[in-house]
Amino acid sequence: MRIGVYGLGYVGAVSVAGLAELGHDVVGVDINPAKVEAILAGRSPVTEPGVEELLARHVGSGRISATTDGLEVAASVDLMMLAVGTPSTSSGGVDGRHLLTATHQIAEGIRTNPRPFVAVVNRSTSLPAVHAELMAELEATSGRALGDGVGYACHPEFLREATGLSDFFDPPVVVFGTDSAATTARCRELYPALDADVIEVGVGEAAMVKYASNCWHAAKVTFANEIGELCHRQGIDSSSVMDIFCLDDKLNISTKYLRPGSPFGGSCLPKDLRAVLDAAREMAIVVPMLQATLLSNHDQIEALADRILSDGPSRVAVIGFAFKEGTDDLREAPMVPVVERLIGKGVDVAIYDATLAVDELVGANAAYALATVPHLADLVSDDIIAVVNEADVIVVSHRLDGTVDWAEVALPAEASIIDTVGVDTLRAHPGYDGLFWPSTPGIHAAGA
Repeated sequence: MRIGVYGLGYVGAVSVAGLAELGHDVVGVDINPAKVEAILAGRSPVTEPGVEELLARHVGSGRISATTDGLEVAASVDLMMLAVGTPSTSSGGVDGRHLLTATHQIAEGIRTNPRPFVAVVNRSTSLPAVHAELMAELEATSGRALGDGVGYACHPEFLREATGLSDFFDPPVVVFGTDSAATTARCRELYPALDADVIEVGVGEAAMVKYASNCWHAAKVTFANEIGELCHRQGIDSSSVMDIFCLDDKLNISTKYLRPGSPFGGSCLPKDLRAVLDAAREMAIVVPMLQATLLSNHDQIEALADRILSDGPSRVAVIGFAFKEGTDDLREAPMVPVVERLIGKGVDVAIYDATLAVDELVGANAAYALATVPHLADLVSDDIIAVVNEADVIVVSHRLDGTVDWAEVALPAEASIIDTVGVDTLRAHPGYDGLFWPSTPGIHAAGA
């Protein structure tokens, strides 16, 4: 393809070099003449290992050129890539003015582009609202309908400075958030030789993948440093602790616990977090991330109760009461305070839990459950159909895989379903509402 890359900073310069190496004809665009002159001379405008060698090679072969005229480039390309800076506003938000200016110029160029379809691919990190504004600008100024004549994609980059080129050719994943099948097809022509999973989602989902990634990276650094401080103050080698921690790729370094859903509970996580926080207080160590973890979990439990009560139900069915499926452990299970609050609001509650037998609870487990919900035995039934019958709201916190066939459960058609665990067979119900997801999945991986 003939590709324009608008913005010649780290992402833009790496993209120009990498796309040319993959066989495309690439024109770099920047409002800074010094960056354009550097590209034309085969020099990298940024310090990034390997980029200058590729630029020099492909400028010499005629595959790479550069200009300050973005409008002219947009009038002659198959695809225009945005790699414009998105600085912070005074409040910390995304300043999308440079992106909007570039998009307006690109759209004006596309208006006169003889190609029947031109894609605009945005690699600049920006929130979904910014992408929506850019899409509206692109359609209005180009005079072409999105998905028909012009396409828009959010294509988040995962390039680290100093390893940008190697990350370009060996990405962890390639994500395209597009407005149409035509845009997706054009995006797939970008990387003809890369061996990576290609994920296709909506524009908003693609935008948030980048923010989720960076927030997670920041959280990991902060977590390691808070543990490091706790260890250091006790004369313990934190490097040894975290080396062992990282050896666990079944739980610690894995996909476990990284799926949105129910708040955490049980006999270990809340108790051990409080123990660490108490030790930190005694040593006068501030660990705000660990402190906020308990607070956030409490807020999520309250938010779930608020969501249930917002429908003004008279009867709520709770499917799954223990903190985890397959156990009868009710200690600090998130559904326990939720049910306690529902009862306090005068709501009739019925509970089904495949493993729970109230008369068999013992010790601390029984003490906690009965202190919180004294008449628990009157609420629990082993008949799931009776539990859901006449319910206004059905809260599903256990999947019940292997124990219940949801297709045989006569769920009231008028009931609302709040699914906290992601039961696919429930999505067809007219009242379905995923805790943090829509009724239809928005992601699929296509090829490698």
